[in-house]
Amino acid sequence: MKRLLVLLIVLAAGVVAAALAIPTNAAKVNGTAISQQTLSSDVSAIAGSVPYQCYLNSQAYLASSGSQQLPPVDGAGNQAGGGKPTANSAFVATYLDTEIGHQLVLQLAADHHVSVTPAQLADARTNLAGQISAVMTQILQTAAGQNPRYSCTVTGTPLTGTEVLGTMPASFVDQQVQFVATASALQEDLARVGSSDAALQGYFERHRADFDTACFTAASFSSLTAAQEAAAQVAFGTPFAQVAAKATQAGSLQCAPLADIAAQLPASAKLGSLAVGAVSAPVSVNGAYYLLELTKRTPTPYAQVKAAVSQAVQQVGAKATQTAITAAERHATVKVDPRYGIWVPVAANVFTPLVPSSSDVLNASANQPGGTAAAASTSNG
Repeated sequence: MKRLLVLLIVLAAGVVAAALAIPTNAAKVNGTAISQQTLSSDVSAIAGSVPYQCYLNSQAYLASSGSQQLPPVDGAGNQAGGGKPTANSAFVATYLDTEIGHQLVLQLAADHHVSVTPAQLADARTNLAGQISAVMTQILQTAAGQNPRYSCTVTGTPLTGTEVLGTMPASFVDQQVQFVATASALQEDLARVGSSDAALQGYFERHRADFDTACFTAASFSSLTAAQEAAAQVAFGTPFAQVAAKATQAGSLQCAPLADIAAQLPASAKLGSLAVGAVSAPVSVNGAYYLLELTKRTPTPYAQVKAAVSQAVQQVGAKATQTAITAAERHATVKVDPRYGIWVPVAANVFTPLVPSSSDVLNASANQPGGTAAAASTSNG
């Protein structure tokens, strides 16, 4: 799988309750089964939650900068003997690929003797809800935000993570929380820091200044040239407030741990070395150019920035974790039920099953827009 760990976390989904009579496994990963029952339960939940589908669609859009989108959950017709839709085979393959990736990460964590505590599970639940809230807010700042398939809103008010997760079964949410907690602890372990509270506090003590609470005033400019000219004016003594008044947009940023703010910006911003009252060089973010004035910086106790410390350590371990996951993929023994797709070891992906020839489909029109669904349950479209 050619995606970062964050995508393994946020693309979790499931396989819809298709009319499969034989109770076999959908896949095995190094001998560990992914049952059809589990997959069916998961995507049935997703198929019944438009908000969760919007979240998955938005995450895929943002992660690919708009170049990729997830296939729809529902297929061409309904299941035999019921009104529930069949699953889109491309979505099934996409999910099963993700589920295999999840299983590999859980196995990797076990190999490193990584386990999670109730406190870490509680933090993971909060982090998952926060991640969803952030995605649903960010999507409204893009062109896709006007599409209800992504935003699930016509009012412009973003869905919150609590609202989205509230539409899903508790067992499904618990499964995602367990994975987020385990993956986070694995990153902290592979950062050679550890995930215990004592280990994280030790990291804080060694990097205390990185977690100072920092307050900034920001000014946005439409071009690099305009930002550079504004920076030159500040360098020659013009007050930043006067320069900011001529900017495209200006205002105070919410005070936050310096590590949190720095993580959202390019390393070239060099906020850690910025003195109070000084202004940064132009910082490029999503096509705009910003100047940041550090207005206040305050040492902060560990208890107040514990979440920021954990995230910073995870970032340190992200590269090593991705390397370990890639190696695990290459050496994994994966068997996939051919009805769900084909496992390709070189790419470490589940490929969607090939579409049958028209002559092999009893009612080919069922797979066309506006076609009947009489035989759709025979060919999971």
